[in-house]
Amino acid sequence: MNAARSILYLAPTFLADRTRKQIRGVQVMDFQILKDLVSLGFRVCVPIERTWKARFAEQMGALAGAANLEVVAVPAFRKPLFTTIAAAIALRKRKFDVAFVGNVARGIVPGINMMLRRGVFDRMVIQANAAPKPEFLRALARWPARVVAVSRHVADAFPAGSTATPVDVYYGICNPADFFPAPERQTGPVRFCMLGKLDTALKGVDGVVRAFASLPPDIRPGCELHLASFPVLPEATTRAAWGAGVIAHPWMPVSEVPAFLRTMDVLIIASASETYSQACVQAMLTGIPVLGRDLPAIREKLATGGGLCFATDAEISSKMAILARDAALRADMGRAGRAHALKHCIWNTSEFLDRFIFPADRGRA
Repeated sequence: MNAARSILYLAPTFLADRTRKQIRGVQVMDFQILKDLVSLGFRVCVPIERTWKARFAEQMGALAGAANLEVVAVPAFRKPLFTTIAAAIALRKRKFDVAFVGNVARGIVPGINMMLRRGVFDRMVIQANAAPKPEFLRALARWPARVVAVSRHVADAFPAGSTATPVDVYYGICNPADFFPAPERQTGPVRFCMLGKLDTALKGVDGVVRAFASLPPDIRPGCELHLASFPVLPEATTRAAWGAGVIAHPWMPVSEVPAFLRTMDVLIIASASETYSQACVQAMLTGIPVLGRDLPAIREKLATGGGLCFATDAEISSKMAILARDAALRADMGRAGRAHALKHCIWNTSEFLDRFIFPADRGRA
């Protein structure tokens, strides 16, 4: 039955230039969903900017040549706005059962409007990764769309009546089995870590390094701060200025993240903004507590006891000290966080399809 169903996968992440080497978390998720859709037998069409071609094939692996996967390469216009319009022109004579739209990026609105006018699809399911912008809300009011948000606070950002149906919440990581607690907690220093693409000020590395430096003298020698990871390592003079116990890691492939987290004791999330934070979920599944900035996306996940929040950089050091001193507290928080993540933060493509993409098929033979 799946072979009779066609899905147009519109991911803005594939509709902008991505010649750089790193694959981000949202792109990992896109690739996993696509692999699942193809493996389940659906006919899937993915417009991509042509600079993605080699990397797309590499990430899809053996499924890149699947008969039910069609990749439509469009010119490299550098911005989703123009690339999505090019995709709309390329697909103007096609017809799909549904469009799955990867997020609420404003740049894709004109292209979607063109596709709707051409009848390329009659309905769409939008995965909202962030709060909507006014331009998007104005378009959404006219679209035959269902919105599924990645978190409650994103869902609440949609004004009442802005969508035809209430905004649902469904998201999680797609490889939960890779993340599990270490068989035994390690001895030695208490290892704090940051995880992500840390070469941007938005990640808050400098504030965490200062907090680590200000730990009480009876605590800091027994701790380490691991910064994972940097596409280009900071200058040696910068790393030296950070002082003893701060370790900067070169860029870490996503395949290495689970084993890395199993060697850590606490994850620190100091980002200025997070709409979901897969790193938070990964740490929780690994059974280590999270010390996170008091943002809605983090607060939602830690509300059942999986860690501590801080409101300002000045609070980081005192809460690091609390966790460094108390191994039992870290273990309790790790267990609570893992229980929450297993219940609320796991992605299942088949379930998502049944609930949101093709709900009328539920219960059919």
